[in-house]
Formats: sequence, C-alpha cells, structure tokens
Amino acid sequence: MALCACGPSRTPADIAAEKGILLIGNAADPATLDPALATGFGEFKILSGLFEGLVGANPETLEPEPAAAKSWEILDGGKKYVFHMDERAKWSDGSRVEAGDFVFAWRRALLPQIGCEYASLFAPIKNAEKIRSGEEKDVSKLGARAEGAGTLVVELERPAPHFLSMLCHSAFFPLHRKSLEKFGAQSARKSEWTRPGNMVSNGPFKLAAWSINDRVSLRRNPHYRAPERLFLNGADFFPISNINTEDRAFRTGRLHITESVSPARIGYTRKNFPQCLRSHPWLGVYYYLANSARPPLDNPLVRKALAMAIDRRAIIDGILKGGQAPALSFVPPGCGGYSLPEKSKMREDIALARRLLAEAGYPGGKGLGKIPITYNTSEQHKPIAEAVANMWRENLGVDAELYNLSWPAYLAARRSGDFAVARSSWVADFAAPESFLGVFASSSGLNHGKFSDPEYDKLLEEAAETPDKSARNAKLAEAEARLLGEAAMIPIYFYSRVYLISPRVLGWEANALDFHNFLGVKFAPPEK
Repeated sequence: MALCACGPSRTPADIAAEKGILLIGNAADPATLDPALATGFGEFKILSGLFEGLVGANPETLEPEPAAAKSWEILDGGKKYVFHMDERAKWSDGSRVEAGDFVFAWRRALLPQIGCEYASLFAPIKNAEKIRSGEEKDVSKLGARAEGAGTLVVELERPAPHFLSMLCHSAFFPLHRKSLEKFGAQSARKSEWTRPGNMVSNGPFKLAAWSINDRVSLRRNPHYRAPERLFLNGADFFPISNINTEDRAFRTGRLHITESVSPARIGYTRKNFPQCLRSHPWLGVYYYLANSARPPLDNPLVRKALAMAIDRRAIIDGILKGGQAPALSFVPPGCGGYSLPEKSKMREDIALARRLLAEAGYPGGKGLGKIPITYNTSEQHKPIAEAVANMWRENLGVDAELYNLSWPAYLAARRSGDFAVARSSWVADFAAPESFLGVFASSSGLNHGKFSDPEYDKLLEEAAETPDKSARNAKLAEAEARLLGEAAMIPIYFYSRVYLISPRVLGWEANALDFHNFLGVKFAPPEK
C-alpha cells in the first residue's frame, strides 16, 4: 500500500519498472501516429517519445532548449532563424537527422491533400499561408531551406515572438523521407509508414508494437542522440477510456501513471495516499463547440442563451471535484501574461438567457427542437453532458439528445461538421493567448465549428503585426471579446491536471502544458 497499490507483492508495474518500462494510461487508441495528422493530446504524448523537433521544452520551465538543433541564431530583427543541427542526432535506423528532413516534413504538412489541421501554425514562415491555401503551388518557395546537412535557415513573414516554442509541436517534427516514399506517403495521407517495423523516428524511443484496444509500445532508440539523459528502456500506453477501470489498474499495480482520476476517489486518495495524487494548473479549457453553420446554432442569440444557462460551479463541485475553475472566457487567466477584462467575459444569467432565446424566436424553447450533444466515450464527458442537458431543460425549456461516439468516430464527426454541439477541449501548444484564439480564425483547419468573423480575423492579424507585448495583448483581448460576444463556443471550465502517479516514478515534472519528453525520467529502487 506504500506505493498506492494492493494485491500481489510483485505487480506488473513492479516487473515493468525492473525492465525500465513506464506504464501509462492514455484514454484512447491513437487515431494516427503521423505527426502531421495527429490532433489529440493522447497522440501527442506518444509522439513526444517517438520524435524530437529542432528545439524541446524544458520539462520544468517550458523554456526552449536544444534538441535536434544544438544551437541557433536569430537574425534580421527576428525574421530569420539559423539552426545548427546536432551531429549526434540520428534516426532509429542509424542514419543522420539532417536539416532537409525538417524541410521535407514542413512542406508535406502544408500540402492541401495532406489536410494537416495544425498547418496554420506554420503561418509565420514565409509563403506558408500561400502554399497552404493553394495560391502558391511550388512548395520549394516555403521560407525554410537546408544549407547542407547541418544548417536549416528559416525566414519569417514577420517577427513571431513565440516561434521557438511553437517548434515543439508535433507538426514541426522531422520525417524520414525514404520511409514515407517507400509507402507512398510523401504527398498522401497513407498510414503504412507509421506501423511497427516501418516507422523510422528520431526521438528517445522507436515504435515496437501497436495493438488496437490493447497498447502502444515504445522501446529505446539505440541511436538516440543523448543516451546519457535517457534512463527508461521504453513506455507502454494503454487505451483505457473508463476512469474507474483505469483507477483499478493503478491500484492493482498495472499502471505507473493514469490519464485522470475518478472524481469519486479524489477525496479518498488525497486523504490516504497523497503521495500518489498529482494535481497542478494546466493551460487548457473544456468547452462545448457550437456548429455555427448549422441551424439553429447559426443564430448567435441561441448560442449565447445556451452558454448563459449553465451553472459551471455546480458541474465542478458536483462532478469533477479536482480543483478546476469555472470558465467564462476561452483563454485561461494568466496565459503568457494575458488578461481579459471582466466586462468582456461571458455571464451566467438565466433571465437574460431566456430573453435572448425568445428574441431568437424560440420563447421557452418552443420550436427549437432537440439540441444534439456529441461527446467521445469517457466516464467524465457523459455526466457533464447530462448535467448540461438538465440545465438547458430546466432553465430554458430546451431538450437535448446525447450522442456517445468512439474517439475515431468523434473526430470524424467534428471534421465533417456532423454535429450541433460537440464536447471539446483545447490545451495550449505554447504558453500564449494566440495558441487559443488562433483556433477560431476563419482559415484555421481546427475551426470545426465554422465560426467566421472578418473583424475577429482582422484583430488577430493586427495583433500578429504588433511587436509590443502589451499592445499585442490588448488587440487579442478585443478579439476574444468578439469571440465570446458571438458565443462561438461555450466555455465550461479551466483544467487542473489531475492524475495518479507511482512514487517510484522520478523526474516526471509538473508543468502548465503537461509536456514530457521522457528525458531524466527514471524509477526509484523498490522499497524493502
């Protein structure tokens, strides 16, 4: 019980620890392991073990630090970056990681037929937006070029204050060109190259096994550039969507780290096994995405009424119980020094919500029809959806239908627009408000709700062209005020990262992005 587990004295987690294998709960099977196509947090956790970008994020401070690039220079007032590759950086087949591997990967991510949803992250790079939109057909015009194997030169349209931090995202990871060409994936959405035995990666691990509904297994990359910082021999990720099942797996010694914690057990664990409960701030927001292109959600008055009729504190205190905070804005407070004025935030106001619904032509909810709420399988998403449905019924007379989909089916529904209201979340790719607000730009591939407001887009563009941080944040606050005023989404709560972790796991640092590159992580010796 000292390690929060009960049962046999030598558990699967103990055996795995002896072998240097970390056992991690991961909520769902990855939809893909293609860095250009991955969109979920679960995929990013796995990809962070398989691949490594030009720079990494320090697990404690999140400040950029050398990775595949050993150093860099920032020139021309921030419009030019010159990266010098680490000669030790190798692919898992032993070949050298070269500057051209990044150029190849970035050009591929921008191809319209690839459909990279994070392609908008490349916007600061010269000609990236023209290539992404199809206006420029020649991908060689992208402002990224290799000067020999060891130097990568990146030219920007304008200075981008968060550019180095953005490079930690999986969309910027390099790709092994020969592997993709072998399976015809260099310019197509083909997945054979991502299978065990086919994938060649440059991170601390390589892909050893991927069994649907069982696990994804990573094992040590013998050619990794920094073996002195890698103490683990691998990691196994288990797709356990039921939080109670995951809780039992941890307590019976089958996991070292969980994805979440059953709210019903938080109090008990905090009292009896505090050394196993990890809780810390997380730059993320849980929200309901409204399909702005689908009646009646195309009417902002309806969206605002639905948003105002939710008691967020009741959801947190009655269901979650993990230190979350009610969200009346989209960007979490304190993100990169940004702050939204109180007057611009959403309100919880049932009386006003009823008036807005009546003004939209649906007094007392009459004529509105049932509002479908789509969510992916999870023991937490279901009770939240039920609570929201009850609040809409009691406060507005609006009925809702709940649709529970598997992770792949949920992603497909979002991308195709086959939803009215969809359970959503966003965790920052880098610690700045732009990481949140860019999601709802008209041109964003992540804008699944099809919200479009030229003035909002204009404000984001003006903010990007504003070098002064204070003035830039003021522009971003104007943009967020418009976003909330139109109720493009319904924010519900700001995340607190809550999970279980074995005290034997050392070096798994808490940080606001919950970013982990597995370096420095190791196991303490077993208690005797």
